[in-house]
Amino acid sequence: MAPRHSTARIGDAWVDWTGGDDAERVPDRGPTPVEWLARFLRRKLGPGLQQEIARECQRALREGRHDFPTHVDLPSPYGTYLPERVVELLLARLSYEPGMKVLDVGHANGMECHRAMLRSLPGPHHLTGIDIAQPAYDTSAYYLRSVQASIGAAPFGGKMFDLIWCISSLEHIGMDNSGYVQKNAARETTPEAALSEMMRLLRPGGRLLITVPYGRYEDHGWFRTFDEAHLQRLLEPLRPRATIQEFYYEHRRRSGWKAVEPALLRTVGYRDQGNAGAAALAAVLVTRAAR
Repeated sequence: MAPRHSTARIGDAWVDWTGGDDAERVPDRGPTPVEWLARFLRRKLGPGLQQEIARECQRALREGRHDFPTHVDLPSPYGTYLPERVVELLLARLSYEPGMKVLDVGHANGMECHRAMLRSLPGPHHLTGIDIAQPAYDTSAYYLRSVQASIGAAPFGGKMFDLIWCISSLEHIGMDNSGYVQKNAARETTPEAALSEMMRLLRPGGRLLITVPYGRYEDHGWFRTFDEAHLQRLLEPLRPRATIQEFYYEHRRRSGWKAVEPALLRTVGYRDQGNAGAAALAAVLVTRAAR
């Protein structure tokens, strides 16, 4: 397995996601009413939200003492009033090492902050994207290959990838995806089949990073919020052939995102925090056995 990130290596490899300067950094305190209003307006305009997520991830990489996956050091406060992507992209960035063969599941509608993270990756790059939908942007600037196919029946040989990202995608699999694709492809596979296929694609010792909204179970039609029972039911078949590490995060209005114990999230609803996304997040790192 590739060595873990150190703070020094992150600083050496870092590429600015936003093109902004340090004067725009998020301050290390809760937002004032004026700052909160400015953030709200930027979220309504769209690009401001994307830039703010990227800027916070940049700050976390620069300032944190990360030893992934043993320790992820979120600044305090972190990502106040921002959606879960501010944690997910940080974890994706920390999981990456130059030269890895990476599969990005659900890349077709990748947000600008996600693409900014891809631009920050130090080379050499070997990125492949897979999605049931047609990409909404030119993927050639980010991926060596973009494949339109179901992750439940991926057109790849086994043991091909060092790292697979399934970032905010598993909650859509098996749900009503007619907003992305038409007719029979809307429910193209199941989460169980998708996870089995991703394990097939991982090389021995390779890693799969899964992130999903978490709390009390909620069915939103085109996606679901996972609770403990539903998530553990999916992970249980993987345990005999993999090491599984679980990380849980909650957004709070004053302090932003923090790591928490999963028991504290049992009653949390998706929209409880008014942060333009999920109020809580589960991140799972699955490392396939070396043999």
